[in-house]
Amino acid sequence: MHDPMVVAFEIRRPWPERQARPFGKTRWRFRGAFWNIAGRGLYWPGLVTIWHVEPEGRDSGTVCKYRSHKWHVHHWRIQVHPFQNLRRWALTRCEWCGGRSRDGDRVNISKQWDRDRGHWWRGERGLFHQGCTSIHEAHNACLCRDGIYESSLSGWDYGQCLKCGKRREWRSGDRRDAPIDAVRRLLATIPAGTRDAGKLAEARQMWDAYRLATTPPQPDGSA
Repeated sequence: MHDPMVVAFEIRRPWPERQARPFGKTRWRFRGAFWNIAGRGLYWPGLVTIWHVEPEGRDSGTVCKYRSHKWHVHHWRIQVHPFQNLRRWALTRCEWCGGRSRDGDRVNISKQWDRDRGHWWRGERGLFHQGCTSIHEAHNACLCRDGIYESSLSGWDYGQCLKCGKRREWRSGDRRDAPIDAVRRLLATIPAGTRDAGKLAEARQMWDAYRLATTPPQPDGSA
C-alpha cells in the first residue's frame, strides 16, 4: 500500500499506563512498548514520534534508504503526542457519537488513508472512539441471512448485497466466524449515533472468548 511516511524513531513516555487486560496469554512479556508483569498489562505511550516523509510523495524507501531516515532532518515531520491529545480533547469529536476524546476513551480510530491535514485550530474529521468504530462497522455490514451478493468464490458469498445494499466481507458466512457475526448483530441493535456501555461490554466479552478459543497456546513465561 502506498505510504510516503515511516517512523524514523520514537521517544516514549518514561512512565507507562495500565491496561485493563494483559497482552496475549503470557504473564511475563517485555516486547517493545507492550509489557506484561505478573499478568498485568502495561503500555508505554509515545511522547514524540519523528516521521520520515519520502520526497515528492513517493513510497517510503524508494528514494531515501531506510537506514538514512534518522539523519534526513529536512524530511522529518515531528508529532508531539501531548499537543495532539490536547487538540483532540478540545476540538475533535467522534464521527459516530459526537463525544470528546478522553483518557481511556480516545477519539483516534480512522477508517481511511491519506486524510487531508486540516488547520491546527480545527478538529480532525473522520475519527472514532474504538467502541464507536465497531458499532459503525456493524451498522454498515450486511447481516442478511439470505443475501444476494455480487461475487461468489469457492462457496463464500461476499461483496455488496443486492438486497440491503450493504457489504459482506470475505468469509463472513464461514461457520468458524460465527462469533464475529454474533458480535456484529449485537452492536447493530444500538441506535445510530449512540453508544451502549452494557452492549459494548458484552461484545468485548464475546471477542475475548473468541480470541481465547482461536489463539494457539504458548508456553507460560515466553515473551
